[in-house]
Amino acid sequence: MVKVDSLVKLHALISLNNKEKNGYELMKEVEEKTNKKISASHIYPFLKELKENYLVSYRQFGREKVYNLTEAGTKFVNDTLLKFNDIIQESLKRKITKCTHCGCEVYNNKYNEIVNGKKLAFCCCHCADSYKKGIKHEHNK
Repeated sequence: MVKVDSLVKLHALISLNNKEKNGYELMKEVEEKTNKKISASHIYPFLKELKENYLVSYRQFGREKVYNLTEAGTKFVNDTLLKFNDIIQESLKRKITKCTHCGCEVYNNKYNEIVNGKKLAFCCCHCADSYKKGIKHEHNK
């Protein structure tokens, strides 16, 4: 059974899930995503393990191998990501704000406005305007 016990392996799987790649491309993408210098010894043994467990296959072009996930590999990636989902959601929970008007969840770049002396968070200026119009409408009844 393949263990995903490092961010390097997790990023490698996500990268292969997005597009087939040769080992060098995979190494460079993981390097970019992790901000770490990645060597071939990080990637190729993991690719070999994935191949031995029928999670990746490859096509040979001369000396180059282009790796892609098998159907079982895609399922493995999805199952792995589901395991991480709870951890990620919990860590992001404090960073998510609900729009005061529509209730949608905003992770970044929320739109703030002062309404009746209170700082309120909105997903966009349109929700802020609509919310303020609703308050005016209620006051005019």
